[in-house]
Amino acid sequence: MIPVSGILKVLKKADPFLFLAMLLLLTFGLTVILSTNPEAFGRQILFALTGLSIYIGISLLDYRLLKHASIGFYLGLLGLLGLVFVSGVVTRGTVRWLEFGVGQFQPSEFSKIAVILVLAFLLKQNVGSRLPFRAFLISLVLTAVPVVLVYFQPDLGTAIILLVIWLGIIVAAGIKPLYLFLMAFLGLGTLVPLWSVLKDYQQKRIISFLNPALDPLGSGYNVLQAQIAVGSGQFWGRGFGRGTQSHLQFLPEHYTDFIFAALSEEWGLIGSVALLLFFAVLLCRVLVVARAARDDFGTLIAVGVFSFLLPQIFINIGMNLGVMPITGIPLPLVSYGGSSLWVTMMALGLVQSVAIRRKD
Repeated sequence: MIPVSGILKVLKKADPFLFLAMLLLLTFGLTVILSTNPEAFGRQILFALTGLSIYIGISLLDYRLLKHASIGFYLGLLGLLGLVFVSGVVTRGTVRWLEFGVGQFQPSEFSKIAVILVLAFLLKQNVGSRLPFRAFLISLVLTAVPVVLVYFQPDLGTAIILLVIWLGIIVAAGIKPLYLFLMAFLGLGTLVPLWSVLKDYQQKRIISFLNPALDPLGSGYNVLQAQIAVGSGQFWGRGFGRGTQSHLQFLPEHYTDFIFAALSEEWGLIGSVALLLFFAVLLCRVLVVARAARDDFGTLIAVGVFSFLLPQIFINIGMNLGVMPITGIPLPLVSYGGSSLWVTMMALGLVQSVAIRRKD
């Protein structure tokens, strides 16, 4: 058992701005959920307290102990992703959840941590040098397996996040410019055939993103209602509990995918800017930790967490504003949900662990 004095000594080295930004964002989410869905608020409080325990526990753990455990964690997650297709819970036509005891959890969320750890372990020797083609190829395969499993659940949003995590880590590890050029070329070449393998609802989401007015009561409904909610908040917002779009049930998923629109309606531009400011502080501190890490394994973990958070924030807020297609990606620390919140706090706990053991 670690003595209390030892725990306090370790925590004194923690990054306070990282912790405070996380806590403020968590408070934003809880406040909006309390306003728009009081029944879910109690569950989210429980998720948040559990997440804080996970965050503190991982912060106290020396991240370097996870180097070899990362492979086992990765293989275990692949097994769970495969199990989803066998005994997963069907929700709205998708199979993403597994039952455990009295609740459910989403293995695809935890695959983000697994990919970050296994890629950081694989590529830790390459930071500062050119990434060998063999390491590049292995990293691509290790990422492609969970991406395919997640995509066929289907969960296109999480599959995209996994690819962005891989891209961020290989860039930090020192990928050759030629490889980036080839990836961009191949990516553009797959756009047309990719359209044909998208599910019908995914195609409709893209079409409604380009022109939501084509089907205002169908595929374009969510986007239009979110834009109305954001605009109606104006500068100061309507006030706590006074958001008509969410309280009158016009705005769908107002405490999950579209929680930013609900927040903007009640807190206005001033609240939205404050939220973005806290996200900016959080992301900046993650990059500071990456730069000051004791070793390359820590650097790549922090870069992977940054590459996981940034696109989720950008995509979620973008789809609330109507500038990104709807993908069902939650807003980190703010949207309702246990799996997403736990994974985000687990990731930030890893960054805090790297910060505590940074270079002196």
